[in-house]
Amino acid sequence: MLDWLLFLGITVGGAMVPGANFAVVLRNTLNGSRRTGLLTVCGLATALMIHGTLTLLGISALIQNSPAAFEAIRWLGAGYLIILGGWQLFHRQPPQDRVEPQPGGSPFLAGLLISLFNPKVLVFFLAIFSQVLSPDQSLATKLLYVATPALAEISWFMLVLALLGTPAIRTWLMRVKSKLERFLGGAMVALGIKIGLG
Repeated sequence: MLDWLLFLGITVGGAMVPGANFAVVLRNTLNGSRRTGLLTVCGLATALMIHGTLTLLGISALIQNSPAAFEAIRWLGAGYLIILGGWQLFHRQPPQDRVEPQPGGSPFLAGLLISLFNPKVLVFFLAIFSQVLSPDQSLATKLLYVATPALAEISWFMLVLALLGTPAIRTWLMRVKSKLERFLGGAMVALGIKIGLG
């Protein structure tokens, strides 16, 4: 349960950090409507489900065919999480308010492609799933982990869409961006250390 709560915290924190996902939802909503924004969010969530499913299938194959390789990935993942978390804690990025032009004119496709073809997302999934999944977990538990990032993304952006009519909200998000990055970085470092000591 502790692993899942840490995982949930990381995914919620990741969803909240303003970046390309936030920018495309914001742009599509402001240039279209809340329905356009919702379609964009559905595309983002679909991409996360695809990433999660592919990662789960790959890790499951490693568990069955090569426990040593799986253990190596676990250790590499722990190191990656600590390094990435440390980078999030100490590196400051300027707010990202721009995204590339919307592919094909479809808000769903824009959300899907922005997340699906981001190699950092797949690497992140591989690293974090290797920390929280184990061979003795039930299929239901593994599916919960696959669904959690998409549900976190949808929940956060539903709130954003509900409040997006208020200009003060967007200003506030950009103002607290560094705190959200520190939260996410701290959670990743904590999870990496927990596995490393473990």
